[in-house]
Order: sequence, then structure tokens, then C-alpha cells
Amino acid sequence: MRFPGHRSAKHYFPQTEKATRLGRVKDGVARPWYLVGLDHVLVDMELSGSDELADELGLVPGESVVLDEDRLARIGRRIEEMGLSVSYSAGGTVANTLNNYTHLSGEPALLLGALQRDIRVGTPAFRYVAQTPKAVDLNHLVAADGTIGIAITVISPDGERTFAVAPGVSNDVDAAAIPAEKVEDAAVVLTTLYCMRDENLPIASAATKMMELAKQSGVPVAFGLGTASLVRQMRADVRDLLSRYVTVAAMNAAEAEALTGESDALLACRTILDLVDMVIITEGARGLTMAGYVEEDYRRETDQEIRSKSIPEYNRYEYSRLMRLADCEKPHKVYSHIHPYRGGPDTLSNTSGAGDAALAAVLHDIAANRYHRATVPDSEKHAAPAPFLTYSSLSRNAQYGNRVAYEVLRGRSPRIDGPVGPDE
Repeated sequence: MRFPGHRSAKHYFPQTEKATRLGRVKDGVARPWYLVGLDHVLVDMELSGSDELADELGLVPGESVVLDEDRLARIGRRIEEMGLSVSYSAGGTVANTLNNYTHLSGEPALLLGALQRDIRVGTPAFRYVAQTPKAVDLNHLVAADGTIGIAITVISPDGERTFAVAPGVSNDVDAAAIPAEKVEDAAVVLTTLYCMRDENLPIASAATKMMELAKQSGVPVAFGLGTASLVRQMRADVRDLLSRYVTVAAMNAAEAEALTGESDALLACRTILDLVDMVIITEGARGLTMAGYVEEDYRRETDQEIRSKSIPEYNRYEYSRLMRLADCEKPHKVYSHIHPYRGGPDTLSNTSGAGDAALAAVLHDIAANRYHRATVPDSEKHAAPAPFLTYSSLSRNAQYGNRVAYEVLRGRSPRIDGPVGPDE
């Protein structure tokens, strides 16, 4: 396990007592530091264009719409007529997060979903498999007759991405395909609202079963909100899902407003914390806002300037490590906001995947806490009566998520391709 960020080893392992050194886990004991994610298995078909192009193709700028096969074929013909250059790359919001986690942590991940049975060299499905790192285990994917899901991605000059998804076989995974033992031993499980779009689809039952198994086993559940239009459409169902299953909710500012009615990220976080234990809201050029709970006696006050916005002195306790609400006798809501790393990249090549990158960083921190608690159980970091959810403070998680998101924003791909290096 690589630990989050780049800090001296003294911040991870006590140096004065040899009894607390790494290696307390006995030989033969499972080391469950992996993530499990359920996703629509999709290939991104990318083309550069403009909002006018998205409109001409019948897409909604900045959002994601679902296509049937006939409409996909019509759009494909129109792209060919216009002579647009097209590239293919492995996609999917959960798969992006798992990919990033493996690079950040050095630990594996397991992807659940459905993939076309017949894969030939040069096809989109072949490219998906070829571009997925070895650390992401595809062995539990369901083989289905048909074609892999395609996500048409129109990239505007400002880096904004517009999606249109033809699901193919990506919905063809049901509850029977969820490996209970893998879910119950995971560090975190992850899925998105996209998988719950239609309760009659098999993948919805699979997502529900995975979250139920995780909840019964005490495994944190992370959940992405997908796109604002879907949140507006399913608002009551989303609130119920979050309240019933979710530990960490991740979204962008538009999705947070669609869920809460609050355009202010801090106020949206405050509202969403009535449903979940931890919230991550990416705000584009305004940065990143995060919030969660800590037991009142374990609050840690920041040494940074105390700031007041819509919530007075909102960052006073941002140096606190987060806990689940259920583990707090006197819960206290804590908040942190960070502006874009280095003001954001000089050239914004890509806005897609930044939220997935920030979430991967946070999930790395949560998994690292579980790892450290198992390997150094008598560390002072685990002296509280109830377990902490995160290894690092809320402030440090915001910094780490911001830093990893920057790597995606300055590149062309929604995935990172290696560990994030030192700030220098």
C-alpha cells in the first residue's frame, strides 16, 4: 500500500516503539486492500467539436444522454459524412476511478459488469481490454452476446465534454453475478446512479445487491451521482439510495444543486450530510469542497486562516479525521474547500474524469486507513473508541483529491497513467 500524498514516513508509522512497526498481519491472513466497482463497461468514442456540433448531433452540452441502437447508427453516419476524426479509449466513471486507485495505491481493484463475449482484434471491446491495467481484475465480468457499450464524447474547445451512451450489453449483469465474498472483504465498493437509472434493468438489481452486501459487512459504499439531468429526474430515489446505503457521495456542483436545490457547495454539503457520512463536490474552476463528520472530542482545529462564507468559520475543524455518523456519540459536521491546484492547468484539455480522480484519491485514503489499522493496530492514530473512516485529515484529503484531479485536467485522458509525483 502506497500511502496518500508525499509525506515523511514519520507521519505514518510511530518511530519510537518497535512493537508498532509494519508487519503485524499474520501470514496467510487476507489483506483486503482492494476496491470493487460495478459499472457500465463502456468505450469512449471521442471526437473534437463544438457545442454547435453537439446540438447538431442531438446531444445536451455538458451532460449525458442515452441512445438506442438506431440513433447511434444515425449519429455514426453523420460523423462519417462530416469527416470527423474519431479515437477510442476505455471509459466508464467507476472503471476510471478503479484505474486511478490502482496507480495511486499500488493495490488491485475488481471491476464488475458485462462485456461482449466475442472480442476481436481492433474492435472497441478489444481496445477496452487492452487499455485496462493488469491491476484491474476483469475476471468477474459477465460475458454477453452483443456489442460493448459506446459513449460518444464530443470535446468542445474549452475542454467540456458531452456524452451520448449506447449501452450495448452493459446492462446485462444481474444480482447473481455479484461475488459476495469479494464484496464482503473489499476496502470500499463503488457504483453510480447510472447503474440505477432503470430499476427493471438487470444491472440495477446487481448494484442493489452489492450495496446491501457491503452495508451488512461494514464495507464503505462510494456512490457517484452521474449527471445533473438524471439526478433531477430521480431526486427522491437518489435521496433514498444515499440514506439507505451510501458512505461517500461524489458529485459535481450541478449534480449537488439538482439534488439539494442549493447552488452554494457548502450549503449543499450540509444538506447531503443528512443522508451520508462524507461528501465530495467538484466545482470546476472554483475548486473542490468536502465535508463529513467527526466525534466532537476528536475535532482538530486548523492552523490556517479561519474563513466564513455561507457557513461561518466553516474550515475551523478541517484538520479532523472523518468518522461515520453512526460511530459518533456527539457528531460534528466539518468542511473544507480548496481552490484548483496551481490555479488549474494553463491549458484545460479535459474536464471529464476530474471528479473520478478526486474520488480515487479519497478512496485511497480510506483504504490506507484500513490497511494501517490492520498492520499497526496499536498506533495512536487508532486510539479513538470508534474507528476513523479516513487515514488523513479532511483538509489533507481535499488537497490530495485536488492534486490528482489536476493530473487529469491537464491531460487528454480521463484516467491517470501512473502514481502522482511530488508537488515539485
